[in-house]
Amino acid sequence: MTSDNEHAHITGSTTAFDTNWRSREESYYNHWVRGRPANQIQLAFRSHWEVFQGLMGEAAERKGQALEVGCGRGSLSSYFADAGWECTLLDYSATALTIASEIFQRNGLLGTFTTGDANALPFPDNSFDATTSIGLLEHFEDVRQPIAEQLRVLKPGGWFIAYIVPERPDNVQRYFNWANRGLKLLASSHTESQPPKDDVYRSDLGSERYLKAIKGLPFENVNTFGMYPMPMISHSPEFPFTLLPPPAEWILTRIFQAALASRRLLTGQHGWICSERLGQAFLLAFQKSAR
Repeated sequence: MTSDNEHAHITGSTTAFDTNWRSREESYYNHWVRGRPANQIQLAFRSHWEVFQGLMGEAAERKGQALEVGCGRGSLSSYFADAGWECTLLDYSATALTIASEIFQRNGLLGTFTTGDANALPFPDNSFDATTSIGLLEHFEDVRQPIAEQLRVLKPGGWFIAYIVPERPDNVQRYFNWANRGLKLLASSHTESQPPKDDVYRSDLGSERYLKAIKGLPFENVNTFGMYPMPMISHSPEFPFTLLPPPAEWILTRIFQAALASRRLLTGQHGWICSERLGQAFLLAFQKSAR
C-alpha cells in the first residue's frame, strides 16, 4: 500500500481507503453473525473462519492472542473474539477502527483497537499466537515487508493467515458478470446515489509470486489454496460490497450453502476450498519457524 506522498502515480493510497470508509453506508454492515448467515457476505466470513479453524488445528483450541491487520469493520476478529481469543485489531483508518469498535460493543465482544501501519507494526517481537488479514496484502506493491512484520510479532509456532484477493478477471466471477451488470442497471433507477468510491491499488499476484517474494523469511508448514468458489452477486460488489434486498440475500445464501455442502461431499474437504484459478481469493498460511 502506498503512503500519500509516495508513488503518487499509483492509486490505492491510505487516503482512498479512509475516504471509502467514511463515505459509504456499506461500511457499517456487520458481517459477523453467531447464528445462521442471512446474506452471502456473512456466509463468506463464516466459511473463512471455519477454514481457518481447521487449518490451525490444536492451536485454534488453545486460543491465545490474535492480531488482525487491516481489520476494517472487524468481522473476522469478531469470530476469534467470540471463540475466546484475546483480539487486537489494527487499521490505518481511524474511521474503520471506530466502526469496528462500535460493532464489537454492540455484540458484547472484547477487543483492543490500534491505529497503525502494516509495514511497521507497533508491537514487540513474539507478541501474538496468530496474525490474520482479509483483503489486505493485494493492496501492497511490496508484500515482503508487511508479511515480515507479522512474522516478527508472531510467537514461534504462531500462525500467519492471509486471505488475499488479487485482480483476476478469469475466476468464477466471469460466469456471473452478466447478473451484476443487470442488477447495476436496475439499481440505477431505483436507489439513491452514493458518493463514488475512490480507486484503490490491487495487484494481480498469485500465490507462487508471494512465495517467491517471502523466500528466506522464518516460516514453515506453508499452505496455499483457492477460496470462495461462489460468485459475488450485487449491483455494486466493489469495496466495501453492497448487499441485495434481504429476501434475495436469504435465498441466495441458502443456494450457496447447498452448493458448498455438495462440494464437501465431492471433495472431502470444506466446500469453501477450491483451486486458485476458480476462487475469488486464495489463502497464504504458515507457521513461524521455531528456529
